[in-house]
Amino acid sequence: MNRRSSNEGSKTDEQSLAGRKPIGIRDLLDLAWPFRGPLSILVILAIASAGLTLAVPWFAGQLLGGLVGGVAVHRDFIVAVLLLCLTGTAIFNFGIAFLSARIGSRLLADLRQQVFEHVQYLPLGFHESRGKGDTLALMTYEIRRLSDFLTQTLVVLPARVMMTVGAVVLMFRIDAQLALFVPILIPIFYLILKLLGRSLRGLAGSIQHAEAQIVEIAEESLAMLPATKAFTRERIASLRYHEATDFAAELASREGRIYALLEPLIGLLAAVAALFVLILAGHGIETGSLSPQGLFSFLFYSALLTRPVSALAHVYGQTQSARGTLARLREVLDQPVENLAPRGKHIARAKGAIRFEAVEFAYPGREDVLTGVTLDIEPGEILALVGANGAGKTAMINLLLRYYEPNGGAILIDGKDIATLDVAAVRRQVGLVPQSPLLFNGTIRDNISFGAHDPSPAVIDKAARIAQAAEFIAGLRLGMDTVIGDAGVRLSGGQRQRISLARALIKDPPILVFDEATSMFDDEGERDFIASSAEALAGRTVIVVTHRPATLALADRIVTLEGGTIVERMSGRS
Repeated sequence: MNRRSSNEGSKTDEQSLAGRKPIGIRDLLDLAWPFRGPLSILVILAIASAGLTLAVPWFAGQLLGGLVGGVAVHRDFIVAVLLLCLTGTAIFNFGIAFLSARIGSRLLADLRQQVFEHVQYLPLGFHESRGKGDTLALMTYEIRRLSDFLTQTLVVLPARVMMTVGAVVLMFRIDAQLALFVPILIPIFYLILKLLGRSLRGLAGSIQHAEAQIVEIAEESLAMLPATKAFTRERIASLRYHEATDFAAELASREGRIYALLEPLIGLLAAVAALFVLILAGHGIETGSLSPQGLFSFLFYSALLTRPVSALAHVYGQTQSARGTLARLREVLDQPVENLAPRGKHIARAKGAIRFEAVEFAYPGREDVLTGVTLDIEPGEILALVGANGAGKTAMINLLLRYYEPNGGAILIDGKDIATLDVAAVRRQVGLVPQSPLLFNGTIRDNISFGAHDPSPAVIDKAARIAQAAEFIAGLRLGMDTVIGDAGVRLSGGQRQRISLARALIKDPPILVFDEATSMFDDEGERDFIASSAEALAGRTVIVVTHRPATLALADRIVTLEGGTIVERMSGRS
């Protein structure tokens, strides 16, 4: 990855969002709606804390002004009130910090679960058109930032607004002429926030894309580690990762510089304003229009005002970042998921008759893969699909499993158009043994039982036996409880394929698909695998995508695809 590609990627993301409805505070509130009760308590605590904080400068000014001016005041009463306000503020702030952490953790978990579940149900086409790094960054880094904004920034916004307005109102009550100076600063503050806020929002999108690139490179590098070592490309891989992290760090530093400028600049303006107020207040003291108590209270409120105003400036920048994150989140959540609810016609266990009827198909944004394919497969038949890469073999399997929908024509199982059937029910009819076994880092038992819902030990053992995996499993020290490592790295290629076959068989499908499942075997290993799979294939309709001779010998019929059409049909074994 280079810096230019990162910038181009971020610009593409921004352009894709350009036509969408602008993201606002209402969208953020909608996201937090399930937690409205606890968040409302946080808002109330923050407002209560702000109310007590506003009372402190008033009473402190009365106390200090009385002491300096020699005016009799109810000292004990004022001290008691100040102690009560300070103690109450501390208690409320503790409650805010405690509840914010607790609610934030639950909100983060809820958002992660919501996004993860939605992503699981998105069609394969979405994932194939989007980098995994983008999705992973959104599900981890971006979601956390959004959760922190909701629970640590947005909930205290009403309190900060109240403190700002309250301080200004009380300053007007003390001396209206002095307080008139305050509104002059508001347009200046707004202009600064507007100018810097635009930069922050654009940077937020670029940072998200850069973080996604880091995740994607790391994930890809770990998956490619054996090849990296074989070709001694460790240094190149490290340089690629360093370049990505340096670019992300540069963007983060740029964002940090804006934040570093934003708060001190606003604070400086507020402090300069307070200095001018002090000069004007001195004149008021000389003329007797302002009492010492009023002067100290006014100055305390001026100092107090710098804190919420600076905080509001920070909130503005964070809001721009949150809007960018929410826009990317909505881009994913707005994607239609596969409808796995039982809304289509129900299908019981199929006999296994399959018909492709004038099927046409093209992957999104690509040329046609299948053009008018018509093919009948009889129940219990073993059919081999052969052809060059890109001929359309895997596309036919993807359509049968309803990973995609055909652009034309229909696919029927037992005479029923699968487009009218429940998606989950269709997939339950098919057992898939892919070229890559797609195993996860768990036990052999976990990987086999992945193919069914809560299977019994006896069912797992039966599937392993039919897949001819029981013998090598029994030879392992922990047997079924052996942890196989990432992608089954602790097993041989043949062992992984037998586990994959057992996983497909455990749901006892009437249709079995081998998608280049024997490609990792040598000729002898392939013959042994095919011979031992006879029991697994018995009574099932089998589609074998292959070009290997031993597997072709297993087929009742061989169909050759070329350029998305069937060019040859021939009998297989006699």
